[in-house]
Amino acid sequence: MRNARCDFVSLSKTQWYPIWLGYCGAFLEKYGFEVKLIDAPAYGLSHKECKQIILDYKPDLLVIYSGLKSEDNDINFSQELVNKLNCQAVFVGPYVSIWPDKILQKTKNIKLAIKGEFEYPILELLQGLPYSEIKNLYYKIDADIKHNELRTLLNTAQLDNIPFVTDFFNRHLNLKYYKAPSEYYPFIDLMTGRGCVWGICSFCLWVHSFITGSVYNLRSIDNVTEEFRFVKHQTPSVKSIMVQDDTLTSERAVELSQSLLRKDIRISWSCYVRPNMEFETLRLMKKAGCRNLHVGYESSNPEVLKNIKKGITKERMIEFNKDAKEAGLRIHADFAIGFNGETKEGILETIKWAKELDPDTAQFQLIIPYPSTPFYDWLVEHNCLLGKEPNYPNLSNEDCRRLAKLAYREFYLSFRYFKKALRNPNEFIFVRIDTIIRALQAMFWKRW
Repeated sequence: MRNARCDFVSLSKTQWYPIWLGYCGAFLEKYGFEVKLIDAPAYGLSHKECKQIILDYKPDLLVIYSGLKSEDNDINFSQELVNKLNCQAVFVGPYVSIWPDKILQKTKNIKLAIKGEFEYPILELLQGLPYSEIKNLYYKIDADIKHNELRTLLNTAQLDNIPFVTDFFNRHLNLKYYKAPSEYYPFIDLMTGRGCVWGICSFCLWVHSFITGSVYNLRSIDNVTEEFRFVKHQTPSVKSIMVQDDTLTSERAVELSQSLLRKDIRISWSCYVRPNMEFETLRLMKKAGCRNLHVGYESSNPEVLKNIKKGITKERMIEFNKDAKEAGLRIHADFAIGFNGETKEGILETIKWAKELDPDTAQFQLIIPYPSTPFYDWLVEHNCLLGKEPNYPNLSNEDCRRLAKLAYREFYLSFRYFKKALRNPNEFIFVRIDTIIRALQAMFWKRW
């Protein structure tokens, strides 16, 4: 699932939309270019099926959104197509932005990669600008890899200049392939802004490689709410919108909620937030149609929270959790296992705390150290990497895996959760049979 912030397939098989390719495709169409979007993982396409679609289409340029787990596969797959089509190809996306030069060192006939936002660099490639004049571009001349300066991040006017990604998705994709247990089905993704205003969590890939630093570049609120209106009236099958901003701030949430209410745009929506919003903001969001909050709690251990630069205390998160529930909002809680400073006892305490918080759904992720993040650098410096995963003297990689399994068993195979499922079996059981089967295997006998 390369479009998410972590490029693995979750137990729930959640499938978000290819959001960054979508914005690029919509932008290129505006300038008169014909675009074909292929989301092979979501559609379950084999290599053979995907290649045939591309060969029949005969593109002039292949834009490849790659991931760390799929990098070698993506290189081999696209090199064969470049040979057959005699076309250009370029690698893009947050994972590519970690080490674009290292990707190009692996390729034989692919000479281009882009670091950071890629709408304008792709447009300029198609318009025929010399490589040396295209900012953000890495390019290979013989064995030498050169790169140009980075352009400034897109501002409000430039973001508003991109057509609605929801319209692009509706025309190019079959919405039935995109599902998330926390969202109504079918749903659709969009962004109201790019970047994270906090932007310093030590483990986050996107703020350290793609939209870097403590920034939050926003579309105009009228532009955003008109897209909400478009989804409501032009794609009536869509039941909810997932706002894919890294973190919807309190100020942005208030602005969005007030605009939706003022314009009488009624549609369910969800978003990512930090667990420090005030009750009045949460209540306003609920009134404006917000249904579900994706919240990164991460850990209950104060030392771990300090190490990862979370910037929020356990006590504040408890207060937020109570306020969100009182406001009538659902919560999907994210916890992670394997941070530096972690102990077995601390992880057990986090599991206990997760049950006390009692979110509607929760995940306990084995934290992935991504190159370019301070967390990864710390692990390298302290010799705490086993392959590509954390492994500490007092907390082995196998310990982390065992405790992650335990966390899921403790949370989902509890009397509290059974009661919740029995009260609403359609939402918690019948629509999740496949997920339950996969989860039970992972909780007990299947390697994590």
